Amino acid sequence: MRLLVGVGGLLLAQAANAQDVIKARQAEFKEFGKRMGAIKDTIIDKKGGTLADVAGHAEYLVSKLPQIPTWFPEGSDKGETRALPEIWLNFPDFQVKARNATELARVLLAAAKSGDQTATVQAFGKLGQEGCGGCHQPYRRPEK
Repeated sequence: MRLLVGVGGLLLAQAANAQDVIKARQAEFKEFGKRMGAIKDTIIDKKGGTLADVAGHAEYLVSKLPQIPTWFPEGSDKGETRALPEIWLNFPDFQVKARNATELARVLLAAAKSGDQTATVQAFGKLGQEGCGGCHQPYRRPEK
């Protein structure tokens, strides 16, 4: 009986830990969304801000995007997540897509730092489509 309680407790702890991992990565992705929204507000919607502000957001993305694969450890596919099982089935491709997003964010950062508005807009579009979208399409369940 004691062994069963111990195993049950371990399973509950792992489940709680998996949900903590999911919540932590969701918080990171929400921050990405805020940063991308702020960039869009500045360079597309012209709601204020400067290319220096865009560069600050891009620096954040460049620092965080390489970490994405570490946010998806085995077992973190259970619970309240939009992550599809394909992430773990195709993990090498998932890692490549995270590296690609990082490189595209670096291009955005360089463009914003250069002061070239047109290049910044183009780099932002490419990051959204190929970087973020490159993972969202195959690896994220659509919102309900």
